Amino acid sequence: MGGDMLSLFGLIIGVYLIIAAISGRGKLYENDYLNCPREQYVKGLRILAAISGVLLTVSNLLEYLGVIAYGSPVAIALWAAGFASLIVMMVYSSKKTDRKAAAAGRKTAGSAEKKDYDPLRAAFVFDDDDEDGSQKQEKQEK
Repeated sequence: MGGDMLSLFGLIIGVYLIIAAISGRGKLYENDYLNCPREQYVKGLRILAAISGVLLTVSNLLEYLGVIAYGSPVAIALWAAGFASLIVMMVYSSKKTDRKAAAAGRKTAGSAEKKDYDPLRAAFVFDDDDEDGSQKQEKQEK
């Protein structure tokens, strides 16, 4: 049973990576301290995510379906390849991060995105209508 849950978990991670590789969006690509152009960073990470996603999905799906036995040499080799591909993704992301900018807390030019989304504002500022709509009406009058 433990092998089935691990295989299912690995399968979910693999599918996420494939979707992220295809879409090019997600938390995976967020890095405010790049030392290269964002397009280059995302392209490299998409390629690595596709490779990792396919490795993890195929190996864990075969294991989950019982095509290869959990803990067999083939399963261990496939697991190791999937794990190694995740390590390569982390090393790539680390190498493309400007550590000095990250330590100073300042965003780099390469990390600039075309969005005006402020997560703190979204989390803590509530500028929706009151039940009677008075707040929205006041804003429209100004």
